[in-house]
Amino acid sequence: MIPSTLLAIDAGGTKTDLLWAQPDGRVLAHVQGQGINIASKPPGAWQEALEALFRQAGVDRETVHVVCAGAAGYTLPDRRALFEHLLQQMLPGARVLVLADYAIALEGATGGNPGVLVIAGTGSIACGRDREGKLMRVGGWGYLLGDEGSGFWIGREAIRAVLAATEGWGEQTRLYEMLSETLGSADCGEWLSALYRTQNPQSLLAQLAPHVTEAAEQGDTPAQRILLHAADHLAGLVTRLTQHLHLPEDFPVCTVGGVWQSQAVLRRFHQQLGERLLHWQGEVKPPMYSPVEGALLIAQRMMWA
Repeated sequence: MIPSTLLAIDAGGTKTDLLWAQPDGRVLAHVQGQGINIASKPPGAWQEALEALFRQAGVDRETVHVVCAGAAGYTLPDRRALFEHLLQQMLPGARVLVLADYAIALEGATGGNPGVLVIAGTGSIACGRDREGKLMRVGGWGYLLGDEGSGFWIGREAIRAVLAATEGWGEQTRLYEMLSETLGSADCGEWLSALYRTQNPQSLLAQLAPHVTEAAEQGDTPAQRILLHAADHLAGLVTRLTQHLHLPEDFPVCTVGGVWQSQAVLRRFHQQLGERLLHWQGEVKPPMYSPVEGALLIAQRMMWA
């Protein structure tokens, strides 16, 4: 019989990641299941998804003494409190800590050390922790108010560039042919109709981002300009964090998300950090661990606190 165990949970919007482990970090089970976005799904769906994960992992609930969960939708206090209450009901003998999904992602990315994480996928957000343990985030406002430099933003700017060219006041771009093929029509009016009809315009636009990288690599000036501006926006997130956090000069900047597959964005981002952060001696690199492993690191500290 295992006397004491930990649970680490990454409750994301598209999937939920769960680690059941011993206090020394030895993993007993690692399973994935249905997404739990506590902002958009009802509590009954949260419990159903968690019950399925517990069964899949074979979790012995009586042995679980600590739970650390990162949750998409954390910014809504009432939903956060409901999620924490649900975990406490399901695991009555455990200490439960619910954090923002970006907090466990940062923990995993830096291994719990001071540093910054920049996420640029469909949306964009950056977060950092300094030597005093202060945690801060910037961006992450969603596609209506922010997400600059994200896949959504790059796709939107691509369509704007094409529309400007077709109206005669913008520079000609090969993005028109590329996007026409992807969107299934050469009629820009149909593009607009599809965008305003869809329930998820941010995902549709983010799917166009790889074409911008392809066009830029072929020498298309508007596409190149879009990627440079995306990198500038993302570097700006890091700059804002450094103005409020006491970070060491060699702090790492970890990157996650599909936008970073563009070498043009990555090169410009690194260049901008060098120009904006005069004393920075760190490096841009992938995360050390996954978000759910970050939650496990926090759960281990809770266990021995």
